[in-house]
Amino acid sequence: MHKALGALAATAAIVASGVVFAPAASAAGYGCAGSEIDTYPVKTSGGTQYATIHLYFDSSTDRNCAVTVVTAAGGSGTAETTMASISECSGTTLTSCVGGAITTKADAGSYASYAGPVSVPGGGHCVLVSGSRTHNGVVAGNQYGPVHC
Repeated sequence: MHKALGALAATAAIVASGVVFAPAASAAGYGCAGSEIDTYPVKTSGGTQYATIHLYFDSSTDRNCAVTVVTAAGGSGTAETTMASISECSGTTLTSCVGGAITTKADAGSYASYAGPVSVPGGGHCVLVSGSRTHNGVVAGNQYGPVHC
């Protein structure tokens, strides 16, 4: 009983403080349709994760979509340079994604919470996803692919 009253008091204190815990963002919240199929960390050279690349696939439209979402360590809530990019590869090698990409879409700017969405067709092709975040002058950036061939 004492634990239950303590938990109730703590909950009441949080509610009274005005702190609101938002539910996790959904694909629709970032503007991507479909289901999330993977996530990739965007880390500094020292290993601090500044963002997460979320990759979605919509089977009804046959499209891949990517968003780079800023973490607390990356300064979420502060507008700084953030980028999301996705390429539809012409084959299954890195060269086919970079030098021979069929379609590449990117979004970069001064964003507080995420960059994107960016999408490309997915029909039978691999994709290359990349993301970056600059926070307090330190850059984090990663590229993944070819993936989801």
